[in-house]
Amino acid sequence: MSIWTRLFIYAVCTANLFAIVYFGGAWILTGSPISHGEHHAEIVVEAALLEQDLAHANKPKEPAFDLATYVADPVKGQKVAAKCKACHTFDKGGPDRTGPNLWGIFGADIMHSDGFNYSGAFKATSGFVWDEAHLMAYLENPREYIPGNKMQFNGIKKPQDRADLLAWLKTLK
Repeated sequence: MSIWTRLFIYAVCTANLFAIVYFGGAWILTGSPISHGEHHAEIVVEAALLEQDLAHANKPKEPAFDLATYVADPVKGQKVAAKCKACHTFDKGGPDRTGPNLWGIFGADIMHSDGFNYSGAFKATSGFVWDEAHLMAYLENPREYIPGNKMQFNGIKKPQDRADLLAWLKTLK
């Protein structure tokens, strides 16, 4: 066997050994025989998320909203009411739409609009008036407050928005 043949065999064996070690190690470390840096990217993303979580944890907590000390603004409430205009009117003597006209709702009976066809859920809940407590709870989550009612609106989640809307509804009399 010539020297060149032996060198060729040694080179092939060395290359194979190197490939086994390199790709075998990559497989053990990353779970894939061919690593394209995804593992490194995952570590970088995880580190960034950890830093973000730490920054959020160290951020001072906002004080809880206190409705008792909040001064509601009817002008802001009228802007919040824009969310309701697709289904309700607010004018005195205005027509009912998908939902009843809301003129004079504050302090009125739950089924205050005589010509509106209320759902069975509303009919079963009759007997209370729309005061602050009922309106605040209903506007936060209508489907939960009166289960089975027809209103498709998800509610107004911010208590200050609900308080502003109530302040505006109180002016409609």
